Amino acid sequence: MKKKIKHKQQPAEKKSSPKKPKVSKPENWKYYVALFIIILISFFSYLPVFNNELLAWDDKYYIKENPLVYSINLKDIFSQYVMGNYHPFTILIVAIEYQLFGLNATGYHTINLLLHLMNVLLVFFTVLRLANKKEIALVASLLFGIHPLHVESVAWAAELKDLLYTFFFLASYIFYLKFQGSHQRKYYIIALILFAVSLLSKAMAASLPVLLILTDHFMGRKINTKTLLEKAPFFLLSIVVGIVAIRAQQSAGATDVIHLSFFQRMIFACYGFITYIVQLIFPLNLSAYYPYPVTSGERIPAQYYLYPALFAGLVVAIFYSLRVTKKIFFGIGFYAITIFLVLQLLPVGGAIIADRYSYIPSIGIFYLAGEGFYYLWNQKSKWLATILLFAFATFFSIKTYTRCNVWKNDLVLWNDVIEQYQTIPLAYNNRGHTLLLDSKTELALEDFNKAIELNPNYVKAYNNRGTALINMNRNDDALKDFDKAISLMPGWESIYVGRGNALKNKNMWQEALKAYNKAIELKPDYADAFYARAFLYSSQGKNSESLEDYTKAIELNNNYIEAYLNRGNLLRDMNRFDEALQDYGKVISLNPGFHLAYFNRGNLYMNRKMNDLAIQEFDKAIDVKPDYVKAYLNKASVYNNEKKYEEAIRTYSKALEYKKDYAEAFYGRGLAEYYSGKKNVACSDMKQASRLGYQPASAIVAQICN
Repeated sequence: MKKKIKHKQQPAEKKSSPKKPKVSKPENWKYYVALFIIILISFFSYLPVFNNELLAWDDKYYIKENPLVYSINLKDIFSQYVMGNYHPFTILIVAIEYQLFGLNATGYHTINLLLHLMNVLLVFFTVLRLANKKEIALVASLLFGIHPLHVESVAWAAELKDLLYTFFFLASYIFYLKFQGSHQRKYYIIALILFAVSLLSKAMAASLPVLLILTDHFMGRKINTKTLLEKAPFFLLSIVVGIVAIRAQQSAGATDVIHLSFFQRMIFACYGFITYIVQLIFPLNLSAYYPYPVTSGERIPAQYYLYPALFAGLVVAIFYSLRVTKKIFFGIGFYAITIFLVLQLLPVGGAIIADRYSYIPSIGIFYLAGEGFYYLWNQKSKWLATILLFAFATFFSIKTYTRCNVWKNDLVLWNDVIEQYQTIPLAYNNRGHTLLLDSKTELALEDFNKAIELNPNYVKAYNNRGTALINMNRNDDALKDFDKAISLMPGWESIYVGRGNALKNKNMWQEALKAYNKAIELKPDYADAFYARAFLYSSQGKNSESLEDYTKAIELNNNYIEAYLNRGNLLRDMNRFDEALQDYGKVISLNPGFHLAYFNRGNLYMNRKMNDLAIQEFDKAIDVKPDYVKAYLNKASVYNNEKKYEEAIRTYSKALEYKKDYAEAFYGRGLAEYYSGKKNVACSDMKQASRLGYQPASAIVAQICN
């Protein structure tokens, strides 16, 4: 029997209509306008950073005194650690910044803020790809942009590494999400390259591969051998850079600051995990430094045992939430994965937590905040969603604005830390160091005493107190502090420089030289040791040796103002005037407010009879420091030499307004008055100079006062 063959009926051809160009939906523009407003709000929240200075805390070693940034030498940059970190791409960017800005703090803060604003955009596009809802992405990017916990990363120039690694981390993540959606190999390769750059910006990026696995789960992708092998290159990069990072930290002794048992570390890890979340919701009592509640070997205060219970309860709740949604598991998982490496399970540094560590992890929490806002909005609670968002946004932006001012300079920063914690030796030591640099020696000494009281084995405080005591001409007491510091840390080169300075002041030249040589032996690239030895050689009249050491100090620290100034003085004394002028000019380019550079350049011009230029330089010194009586004196001397006696008299009189017992000014004014025919007043000024002990005046009194 023949089977009937069924013929499939072909569908009628549809008339093809011409393709219309895609037109953006009008409502999409509203979201991008909102995103632009978020960028503006974030910008204005951080506006005070443009007035902030470069700090002694880390900025000094990353920017001011980092030989790697004085030129762009890729071999050196990619082969050396900086402050216990391996982040060559960050150092490369700092080197480029240095070529552009020198020591102009505004330039570094501008780059940091621009990077933060770019990261705000990347957060928007990241969350948009994850949630596929612009409202959620807008809320997350707003909170990320204005949150006060991020001030440390943005307002501290040295934290460029946070912003850089985040930029490449998020860019890599976005391209991975594009690859996940399209399976186009090019997106995978781009993601891998960006991840490598992120790792070279800061090793904290090593958490990305685990985050990719979590993302696969969240997006409904099966976790199997294929998807895990896909992450293998990411894991390999993480492991390699992670090993290098640990070695870098160990090389700087950062892992030896505090010794805790594994049990204690677990307690503090739980504390950190919960505290960061609390601070992201209620950012109160923020600090640049959060101390451990114990020192090595001490018992943990009872309240810290609550945190493991809170952590366990949170974990249970998160897994329970999987019955309803993956969103909570993903948001907290994003946070947990990216915060894990800085929970101090491997203690690094002396702080239990740090605001900057929350920069990327906060995105997971802000994603959940966006989901919460969207849920309320769609549950006909728009008024509640709006009020909550407005309240948090207002509070965060104001708090961020005021928090930026805390990072204005070292003194303001450490005052703020001490206001909140009165038991941090490091805070008193760092504030004391700032006061010492500002010539407030008595106040600095009080802070160093407090730091040592809190920690009797605090080497840096002994070293700094020794320097303060030298400034007070208490050299024997200073030597006791340096000897104590050496007994605690015999391998720290800085102590030997301080000890050498105290010995030099006691005219113990050979002992001082031994101390400086010891510092150089311990650290052959230690600029301060070469500077101190150069000063010693100069005092002994060994000009060639002194010049060689000053030059070496400058090679090691291209911003060493004192070395340029003293080398300029030495070159002047060696009659190498043009080279001396170059050094004085370099000092002024580094610090236009350094009056001594103008004064010394004025003296050089005066000695070479270039009187007009000399007066200009003395005037500049006076503009910078109106009470600088030596500048008035030398300026008046130039007028005397030019026989401009009335100008000289006025200038000497100005010096006497600031220093009423200035014998040299009375003497100089007396000469000007005598040569201008005012013998009576000249006699009076000469007698006053003689009474003040100025010997040349005594001989003249006998001649003109008969």
